[in-house]
Amino acid sequence: MNKPAIRYLVASPSGDVPADADRLDFPLECDPLGTPYRKYFRVILDFISKDNYALLLKVFNERYGTNADVCSISEIIIRTEKHGALFHPASVELMANGNSMKYCLNVAFTETGRDALKKEFALLKTLNREFNFSYIPGAYHAEEMHSAAFLLEEWFEGYHEFHLSRDDKGTQHVKLWEYGKGDRLLSSEECFELYRKAARILVLYYDLTGFRVIYPWHHAAGDFVVKISDDGQVDVRLTTVRGYESFMGTGCNEASPAIALFYFLLHLSIQMRLDKLDGVGEVAWADDLCVEATLAGFSRALEEKDGFGECCGTKQAFLELLKSFGKIDLGRTFIPILAQYEGTSDFTVVRERLSTHVDRLYLRLQNFP
Repeated sequence: MNKPAIRYLVASPSGDVPADADRLDFPLECDPLGTPYRKYFRVILDFISKDNYALLLKVFNERYGTNADVCSISEIIIRTEKHGALFHPASVELMANGNSMKYCLNVAFTETGRDALKKEFALLKTLNREFNFSYIPGAYHAEEMHSAAFLLEEWFEGYHEFHLSRDDKGTQHVKLWEYGKGDRLLSSEECFELYRKAARILVLYYDLTGFRVIYPWHHAAGDFVVKISDDGQVDVRLTTVRGYESFMGTGCNEASPAIALFYFLLHLSIQMRLDKLDGVGEVAWADDLCVEATLAGFSRALEEKDGFGECCGTKQAFLELLKSFGKIDLGRTFIPILAQYEGTSDFTVVRERLSTHVDRLYLRLQNFP
């Protein structure tokens, strides 16, 4: 039986480059175990090739309605995409019978990473079952082998990371990392849509009665990705679900759903503004446009949420509740939100910017919608 041709690539902003044989014994970035690239690629191949690539072919055949087998595979590309504190994501691209399919494969070597990966698999399965949306990846399979954990899931084709960045004059922009084409700066209109749709996604998955929320997430980690079509349409996806628990803490199930939703909005309005310059630099804070976009996405999602009226009343009544807070009272409500950032690298920036953030949010609430 012929074996498929395998290519190993490294993704870069300027395009894919072949994995350098002279560098395969270098350790993976961010991996405390010092796992070399050679082992990384080898365990990936062992995982995907098990039972004659049965797992990849099952998903492939379900998508295309075909009956491809291992003899149908002409080539497989294993591409290392990035490295994080917990996972080392790769993409796996399978070509068979004139069609191709790209998968996301998260790989974890540390015990903490393996546990987080198993948790993420369960959360993705649960949320995709409970919500009829497609904003988070479909989860295909999770398994452990060779002291590593694997999560095979949907790849969001054509979607890319974005990060706050500064030009040579120190002016802040949002930069799109459009791999294969390089970087480009987004317009104000594109930025507004990006933040609006990211906020909308988080509200759509918010649990109105149990107060569960997708968190933690962070722009610095590239958790949200965006695709901008040639006609200017902006589409956003969330690539990870690390947690889905009540942000009100235990013993708070009797809290008012409207008040809980209000606190969720306050936290969202801050978290949406946080990033790191170019994804790895100092903590960065998005411009005021982000506040307006977050409110717009929040409001739009409320119109779409099942059960909102039953637990929180009309949308107009909820907005009137938000507007009823004076600026001083609104600032006080942020005190427990600020406390959540203590001990993080974001804390100093949030504390320094909180007063002006409250001013901006108060103004936008009074004039919204």
